[in-house]
Amino acid sequence: MLTHVRFALPAALLVGLAALTPAQPDGTNKAPPAPDQLAGVVPGDATAFVSLKVSAVWDHKAFGPVREARGQVEFAWAVQALVGLPPGEIDRLTAFWHPPSPDAPFVLVTGRKPVDPAAMVKTLTRAGAAAPKPVPGGKVLVAPGAEFPYLLPVDAKTVLLAPKSSDPSGLEKLAGRAGPLGAAVESAGRHTLTVGLDVKAAKLPLPISGPLLEADTAVLTADLTGESTGKAELRLAFTTAEKAKTAAPLLKAKLDELSVWAAAQEKRVVERGQEGTSYPAPLLDWIAKTLKAVKVRTDGKAVVATADVKLDEMVSRLVSAAPDAALAPRGSSAAENNMKQILLGVISYSDANNRMPSNSYDKDGKPLLSWRVQILPYIEQSNVYQQFKLDEPWDSDNNKPLSQIVVKVFQVPGRPAGQPWETYFRAFVGPKGVKPEHRPWLVEGESKGPAFPAAFPDGTSNTWLVVEAAEAVPWAKPDDLPYDGVLPLPKLGGPGGVYVAGFGDGSVRTFRRGQIDEQNMRFLISVADGNVVNIPGR
Repeated sequence: MLTHVRFALPAALLVGLAALTPAQPDGTNKAPPAPDQLAGVVPGDATAFVSLKVSAVWDHKAFGPVREARGQVEFAWAVQALVGLPPGEIDRLTAFWHPPSPDAPFVLVTGRKPVDPAAMVKTLTRAGAAAPKPVPGGKVLVAPGAEFPYLLPVDAKTVLLAPKSSDPSGLEKLAGRAGPLGAAVESAGRHTLTVGLDVKAAKLPLPISGPLLEADTAVLTADLTGESTGKAELRLAFTTAEKAKTAAPLLKAKLDELSVWAAAQEKRVVERGQEGTSYPAPLLDWIAKTLKAVKVRTDGKAVVATADVKLDEMVSRLVSAAPDAALAPRGSSAAENNMKQILLGVISYSDANNRMPSNSYDKDGKPLLSWRVQILPYIEQSNVYQQFKLDEPWDSDNNKPLSQIVVKVFQVPGRPAGQPWETYFRAFVGPKGVKPEHRPWLVEGESKGPAFPAAFPDGTSNTWLVVEAAEAVPWAKPDDLPYDGVLPLPKLGGPGGVYVAGFGDGSVRTFRRGQIDEQNMRFLISVADGNVVNIPGR
């Protein structure tokens, strides 16, 4: 939780981690204007602050693997539960610490568009929670049970969130540009990430030696220098050039020491497994290489350390290395929940009609409508279903407007398709005459699906009904993934390499691409191949 964040990590490690954050979604490092509300709200006695241009990070293609890491890695929900807005709606987040509440930050949330503070209160409030300290009048709103229960609207797009330990009556007076970090605060808008620390006032147990702790301030900034490269800079400011000259070699030595430590830990993890460290091997390897390449120099009264990072390579390695212990419990994903509703629709249709749904065809074998249209009455979309002309194709004059209705159950939250009425949730379909051992549950030209569950001799728990494909199609269009046992397997999931799969027994799992080998994927697609399926984690 943000309320327990401490700046006890080595400044060198922050240099590397900061490179996760690109500056602009267009791939440039053009500086945006500094947000006036930031300098106007962060107080002059702040001992530390962190300001992140969330919109630039969230939209950039290099961040795709994290943005796509739904399912077991459910990030957006956690952000919204903490600050009241999902990351896709946030422009900038700024957290700052100051003496009245030294152990908990204040958080400044700026939306991409005007925000509704009352709606944020509703999101943050926890049912049954007791209200915190009463607020005597003024503009401060209260969200009982929230990590940050006090909300003060700053302007149309910005809200200040205050921790439980704060005095809500003083929020409207909280402002000021003066202080050691004033210049860093005012320049924060020119960078994707800015971290400022008043070294002497913070009195933090940093693992560095005395001369480095004589710095007045430490400011870390990170920006994108190219489409897939980042640059981070750590600047330690001293009172004299002599102190800076003394501290520079010590900082370089500390960076080298940390690099050697990370390399040794990486080797240990590879040889002995994850036991004894919470850092996965790819992360340790990246830390070691990044810190080894850091350049340190003096600049008058300052010591400056800079690092260049291959952003896309590093992000993909970190996402792929995320340990299971760090993942949310299965079933927590909004995408999994939607898949579950689809499966229940298929099963309910089968119970009511003694057959599974199928794509529909005219008398000449021309495809008309998707199986997804058939299950509409079973996913609370009867009104839409009743307006379809079932003997016409999905894009007929009558059906096309209906096909462009957004059905939320067919969407993958956090992974928008090209058009809002398109879906990534698709089934496999076999050609006419497909061999029984390679048959998916859908077959071209068959307007009635197979009997359920009799048509699944391999077992419904061993057969895929629906998967999250790499490419989206209009949900009413009968366009599924061709499979005959010989064709190459289609790519599943998005840039992050994860995909949701729905089984015939109604269960849902999220997998990483490559987690299931090709042979077992083919076993999962076929309803009657007679093979034993090996499913990871089961």
